[in-house]
Amino acid sequence: MPVLAAVPSSPEPSARLLREQVYEELRADIISCRLAPGSEIREGELALRFGVSKSPVRDALMHLQREGLVLTLPRQGYRVASISLSDVEDMFHLRAALERACMVRIVRHATDEQLRTLDRFRRFVPAEWEGGFVSYNRAFHRSLPELARNARMRDHLTDLIDQMERAVLVSVSNVKKGDPQSVVREHGELIDALQARQTRKAERIAERHIAAAGKRVSQAISRMVVPG
Repeated sequence: MPVLAAVPSSPEPSARLLREQVYEELRADIISCRLAPGSEIREGELALRFGVSKSPVRDALMHLQREGLVLTLPRQGYRVASISLSDVEDMFHLRAALERACMVRIVRHATDEQLRTLDRFRRFVPAEWEGGFVSYNRAFHRSLPELARNARMRDHLTDLIDQMERAVLVSVSNVKKGDPQSVVREHGELIDALQARQTRKAERIAERHIAAAGKRVSQAISRMVVPG
């Protein structure tokens, strides 16, 4: 009888969950700026924090490196990636293109009932949103790709929105000086166009909205980082 080669066993579920937990918590810390851009990251300190060996920490850092959120420094370890002006501009340019494409898909595929779910974003009351305006704004823009019924578009846009949040938070002291209600009104205009199934109008509003946000954030970032 032939001897069957041993099949490598997959990692224990608990080990996989542990790696995912370390990755997700580190990613959340970076995106929320609890780990500020440019901060040094030490494997040993993270291993102590999570009560794990260095292996799941290293796996998480490698994953974050592939996402562009962490840099590996030869003989120095790891560092949270800085936010450059050119990267911010690239992200807003890509986001504008993706959200324009979202408008077409939403008008074609979302039901009237689904479009009415956007009405909750017509107003912003700080007490209703833990995390304030940043949380409200993120939820609105995340809801759009959900209605587009394109999983790949949704995943790319959601990930992009997450990564862009670092830039928004880094510039939040400047953004706070603006009028959040003007942005809420823009959301209302976009909701009107979508519910009326006016594709081109929705595309124009979405592009103008993202361009204005990009300008606000880029101006703030330009005063805080060296253009890269």
